Amino acid sequence: MSGPKDFRLVDGTVIDHLPVGTSSEALRLLGLPREGPVTIGMNVPSSRIGHKDIIRVEGLFLSKGELDRLSLLGADITVSIVRRGTVTSKTVLTVPERLIGVLACRNPTCISHEERVQSVFVRLPGQPIRLRCSYCERVTEGP
Repeated sequence: MSGPKDFRLVDGTVIDHLPVGTSSEALRLLGLPREGPVTIGMNVPSSRIGHKDIIRVEGLFLSKGELDRLSLLGADITVSIVRRGTVTSKTVLTVPERLIGVLACRNPTCISHEERVQSVFVRLPGQPIRLRCSYCERVTEGP
């Protein structure tokens, strides 16, 4: 008979303080699940924000583009990198002023679909998060 299992994250990423109900969208934005275990907590009590979603992914380290995509889900999402069982870095995400090559424009006639150019979006002030395509000027909300 084996003993209790150890579920500590050894090497990977913890995406914490996701707004409740956004973990599925976060998984979609990141193309998860990939290889390796993924643990999802939904509507978990949080002293900081009341309730939250949380994702732990073994063996995944996010690129800048992936972090930018995640930032669109809400303010104050925290991403922690774990190496050999120790948190080596912790970042609170903010939406950058410009998003380059991170999202596709939702306007089907936008030049970014026809030409071999990276999409470019500019964040507009205020909430909810709104982005304007630099090519066609179309404004969209969130990811």
